[in-house]
Amino acid sequence: MIMLIGLGSLFVLKRPDGKPWLSLGSIAQKTKESTSNAFDDAKSTFSNSLEHLAEPSTDTPSGSIYKWQDANGNWVYSDQPNPKGKSQTHLLDISKINRMAAEDTAILKDLAAQKAQIEAKLKAPSALTPSDVKQLMQDAQNIQKLMDERTKKIDQAIEGQ
Repeated sequence: MIMLIGLGSLFVLKRPDGKPWLSLGSIAQKTKESTSNAFDDAKSTFSNSLEHLAEPSTDTPSGSIYKWQDANGNWVYSDQPNPKGKSQTHLLDISKINRMAAEDTAILKDLAAQKAQIEAKLKAPSALTPSDVKQLMQDAQNIQKLMDERTKKIDQAIEGQ
């Protein structure tokens, strides 16, 4: 309610020049200017997009792809014919082709190397001796006891309130 009164008072209270701080006319004018600017920006962007589409592109597909089998019997598809032999040519309807940027697969090589390192570490024998394992288990049990005591203290504190 206080916010509504504060907002309403801006329409009634006057600035030093005698005009109200807010008026419906000023709000309408600023709204009109904002929408006009947004419309002009959209129109400009649209015009630039149309100009860009009208320009000939150097990466437009030729409409044909080439297919051949490599030495291992795998099928290879390319936009260039087989430099080492014959290839089959297939014509494509360019209007039905969706083009998208190729993804960078360099990260996959790094992941493969990391996976190999991890697998090598897992295959290596453990460096822990039986006494180390026993100490590790005792430490885990001590931590569990501490956590149980803490939970009990928290429950007692809650019940005491």
